Amino acid sequence: MNINAYLERLGIDGPRQASLDFLRRLQHGHVTRIPFENLDIVGGVPLSLEADKQFDKIVSRKRGGVCYELNGLFHSLLRELGFSVSLTAATVKTEEGWFVTGSHAINMVRVDGSDYLVDVGFGGRTPRQPVPLTGEEVHDADGGSYRLRLWSDREGTVVLERREGSEWDTLYQFDPAAAKQLTDFYDVFIMTQYGEESRFNKVPVAMILTEQGRVTLHDHSLTVVQNELKTKESIRPGDFERVLADTFNIRLPSGK
Repeated sequence: MNINAYLERLGIDGPRQASLDFLRRLQHGHVTRIPFENLDIVGGVPLSLEADKQFDKIVSRKRGGVCYELNGLFHSLLRELGFSVSLTAATVKTEEGWFVTGSHAINMVRVDGSDYLVDVGFGGRTPRQPVPLTGEEVHDADGGSYRLRLWSDREGTVVLERREGSEWDTLYQFDPAAAKQLTDFYDVFIMTQYGEESRFNKVPVAMILTEQGRVTLHDHSLTVVQNELKTKESIRPGDFERVLADTFNIRLPSGK
């Protein structure tokens, strides 16, 4: 892996140390510069679990990806930088209930004897910084907060929650001690691309965080959240590629 190229993609230079402060910088750079996007899936381009192919897509070609690509490649970078990191599987909470078990890939990182959730692949609701396993509340730049808490429904399981205003919303649940390899996600990786139940093979989606908000492209609708201000506009078919380039820095090959 070309670490220098990856760090340049994240907008990071200077000293490198496996510290909590550096981890925060890495995560913030990732979620504000590399979008969550499913454009290859809806375009019929197969994804890969191989690190070199993910690197080519995300770093060399300046694309984004889904959680297996984003958190998978970030996992490789963290290991190269000397962090103690493991992958684990999370189950996402939707409006209809729990989604497919273990279908979201996340990272757990141990720094200075403490464990942190580090997720760079959850779209617009991705935390901008590590969330400690202690349950400590982490305040986000857009005014929300994140926390992890033990889930009473299943021993050894924790839930990630996000607060906006006074209400806490459950995002997903996982067992932080259940380490995985990226290849362990193969079945849900295939489901995400081709399964009827997949939420990511129907319409194009791209999401990225900004300094005080987030931008979401869903099909031909663009939603911008900046602090407490939310705007939404329809994108004409002829403007779709321009919006991808201007807003997400995504430039698809001709004909895609």
